[in-house]
Order: sequence, then C-alpha cells, then structure tokens
Amino acid sequence: MFLDKKLLIEKEEGWILPAGLHSCWNVRGLYSPTQFVLRLRPDIHLELQSIEPGIRSNSELSFQQIQAFSTYFHETIHWWQHVGSTLGLMLSLIYPAQAHINNRDLKHLIQDIGPVKSILKYDAVHKGSLKNETGSRINRVLNNWHDIEFFMRLAIDPKKASHIINSPYFESVGHSYNMAWGSVLWLLSSTFDSNLVFLPDARKWEREFEQLNKNKVFGYYHGSDIRLSPIGAREIFEGQARFSQLQYLYLSSGRKMSWDDFEHAGMLSQLYREAFDIFLKILDTPWPGTPEDSVVGLFLLVCDLAINPTDGFPFDLYHFPSFVFSVDPGIRFLMLCESIKKKSPNLVNSIHGYTKEEYLEVSEILCGYISCKTPYSASEKLSDWASTNCKELMEEDNSFEFGSENLPVRLLFARFLRFQQDKFTTPEFFCWPGIWSVGERKAGISLENARELFEEHKALFCDGIDGDIYPSTFPDKDEQSVQNTFNSFYFWNMTYDMTRQWIIQEGHFEYNFSWLTSKYSNSEVTTWVRNQFRDVYGVDPSTFQIV
Repeated sequence: MFLDKKLLIEKEEGWILPAGLHSCWNVRGLYSPTQFVLRLRPDIHLELQSIEPGIRSNSELSFQQIQAFSTYFHETIHWWQHVGSTLGLMLSLIYPAQAHINNRDLKHLIQDIGPVKSILKYDAVHKGSLKNETGSRINRVLNNWHDIEFFMRLAIDPKKASHIINSPYFESVGHSYNMAWGSVLWLLSSTFDSNLVFLPDARKWEREFEQLNKNKVFGYYHGSDIRLSPIGAREIFEGQARFSQLQYLYLSSGRKMSWDDFEHAGMLSQLYREAFDIFLKILDTPWPGTPEDSVVGLFLLVCDLAINPTDGFPFDLYHFPSFVFSVDPGIRFLMLCESIKKKSPNLVNSIHGYTKEEYLEVSEILCGYISCKTPYSASEKLSDWASTNCKELMEEDNSFEFGSENLPVRLLFARFLRFQQDKFTTPEFFCWPGIWSVGERKAGISLENARELFEEHKALFCDGIDGDIYPSTFPDKDEQSVQNTFNSFYFWNMTYDMTRQWIIQEGHFEYNFSWLTSKYSNSEVTTWVRNQFRDVYGVDPSTFQIV
C-alpha cells in the first residue's frame, strides 16, 4: 500500500482558477469560486469512471481508486465551503452583487456618457469635469465595486492587503465589510424578500456605522490603523479540506497510513498545514499521533465555526463595533484558538466519537466565549426559512426549474438552504466528513446515509475528461431541466464577468470563455454573450467606445 502523488495533490492555488485554464492538465483538482466549477485531471477522471459515483465502502475500491476519490472528496469540500457556509455564501454572491447593485447606475451612465469602457479609466480622464449627477453615479459604481472587492480579498488572503489599503478607493476595513454584507443582503432581499419580512434589514445599520466613522472607532474610519489576521479563508478552507481528506485516507487504509506517509506524498505543504500549525502553536499542543486524534477533530470544528459567522446573517446585527471581528474568518479562527487556550484547554481532548452531541456541546462553549450564536442555531433558523418563507424557492430546487429573475442567486441560495437543512440534522457529517465517509464506525451515521448526503450536496458543475463543463445529474431531477438551468446560470455568469470588465478593465471586451466549452466556436459563444449583455443593459458591447 503506497500513496501516489499523482492522485492526491492539487495545485496550491486550488480554489482560485488560473486565468485561461481550460482543462485541468497540470493539477490534480481544483474548485473555482467565481466559475463555480469543480475540476479534476483526466487521470483522476479515468480512475473515478471505473467505479460507481459517490461514497463507497473500502471493500468496493482499490487503494488507487480510494486515493483518486479522496481528491474529488477534497474539492467537494471546497464546494461545500463556498455554497454551504455563511461566509461562503457571501463570497459566492459577491460576483453577482457587484453587478446587481450597480445595475441602475450603469444603465443611467449609458444615457449620460454613452457606452464607454472602462468606467475606471473614463473617471480618471474626466475627473473634475463631469456633471454632478453623472459624477455621482460613476463614484457610486466604482466605490461599490471596490468596497465589495476589498472585503473579498481581505477575508480570503489578508497577507496581500497592502495594495488594498493603499488604494484611493479604500475607506476602512469596517466600511468594506459593511458594504459587502449589505450588498449581499440587498441582493437576497430584492430576489426573495422585498418587504424584509425575514432577512436582516441592513438599511437600519447605516446610522450605526456612520456613528462609528464619526467617532473614529478603530477600523471604521479612513486612516484608522489596520489589524488583520495572519491567515484568512484561503488557509482555513485548505486546512479544513486537507485534514478531512487525510482522515478519510487514514481510515480507508485501515489506519496504516502515517503522518510521514502523507508528508512524503506532498500532502502537508505549507498552505495545507498553516492553519493547523497556528492552531497547535496557540494551544501549545504537540502534533497529534494520528489524523483521527481528538486534536484534529477540534481543529476541524474550529474551522467550521470560523467560516460560519452568524452576526448580520442570518441573525440581525446588534453590536456594531465588533462586526469585523464577528465575521472575519481569520480573526474568528484566532479568537476561538485563544479562547480554548485561556479558558478551556481540556477541550483539546473533547472529540472522541465525532458525534452530534460533541459538535453541539463544544461549539456552544466556544461560540459563547466569542459572544456569537452557533452555526447550529443558524442552521435551525435557515431550515425554518426553507420550510416557510422560502418554500417556493425550495420547490424550484426540487424540480430544478428556477425562475429566470436572478437565476444564479436563486440557485445558490436554494443549495445553501438545502445544505443547512441537512447540516441541522447531521452537523457531525459536514464537520467531520472524512470520519463518516468510510463506514468504519458502527455507531452514528451509516455509510448509506453518508452516501445520500454526499450525493445530495455534490458540486453542481464539474468538468469532464475533455475539459468541458457539465451539470451534475441527479436521479430525482429531470436532465433537461438541469441542462436548462446550467445554460441559464452560465449566461448570467458571463454577464457578470462582462460587467466587471466594463467597470474596471481597460481595453476592449475580452470573450475568453473557452474554459466553459469546446463544443461551440468562440464566435458562437461571443454572440451569445453579446446578446445576453444587450438583454440586460440594452446595448451591444461591440458598440462601446474604448477610453
């Protein structure tokens, strides 16, 4: 029994798709959070094609197949992080939010100044000479876009914050986080809750944040000192996915694999262990004996809590000065680790059975320490939304026939709510999937139940062995409905990309959508994209004047 690097290690930028990548030839697997695609290398596809899809018992698989599946498993966890966690939902809806929140002003600008690109360059050239209302619209568009973008980049990778902080569009960390949360809530409310019956009303937050700015509260005014975490969502996401994968491999090997085996296979490079190393350092705890050790279980629980903030969504926001600390994943991660060290060091040995009871007990303690509601209480609230306020949306999800208005938002939010419903029932599976996806434990979640959960929440869009993207199939959903939804989703997604280009990218529009399909010529895809853009904005992108 040996580990094969070719089947296990994905590119270290795994969940950020390199520009222009069409097929996954040089990496093992990756998940793209802006294109919503799970990709695998062709040899991984070939291994997986030889088995029935989904979680299987060890007796049904060769160790080569187990390793190939573990890479797919790892990338599926990235899909869960982006579509199943509260932070992930925010990150996934940033892309459409940047387009939707600026839609009205963009249409007015076409009337004011004509179709010109880019708005960023136009503003630089005409600064100070624009009419008041036109200048205000351009200012809103550029500030909205940058504020939301800054949140995403600070939350994901705060180590690269210097170029953000030095940007003329940067106001403060608190302002960026407030604008991002408010924009996503506006997007959700305009799609599902126009009267704000159940979603938090971010409009009520404005006065509080303005007061923080006026009083020069740390982090909420221009020129404030900046305090950022040494890690962000990137390290937490990768640590959570990797150590879950290691637990799966360890148990699948009959507990024969050692840390040295994983190290020699290249599975413990810096990106994948950085969050875990910080966790151990703060807790002053030695490296665990095995991947099944309680300290690994606690680490994965801390990751789950870090990426599932509850203040501002789904619960309302009440303590505004601590908002950034409440929702930033890296800061939450550090606060949770510090709380364990100072208040409950015995929790290092609290995860033995990897049970729902352990998940609930420990998460309640830790969330109490950092004064926030638990992800489990959020799952309960979100499950209630699914069965009441969003009942119609969940019926769309059942049939996979979504309303055309804001279709990507409808699809992603429906999948998020479905995930939360199952997480409310079985939080232990989604916190420790590597433990429960082997069928090794006699008590708890059965292998059949794990298989059903994994199949229900698999990535919606995956590449094939040819590098093209295809919708996943589901036994209870009509294939044509799934295909129609897939087509509409990506028409919208390409329009979001074109909108981003219009606002901030200099030069002519680029129609680089070969990553989506090779079945159609570039001219055909370009025509579709232009038509979709014209339907949304009333003007063909080929008519734009380039500044």
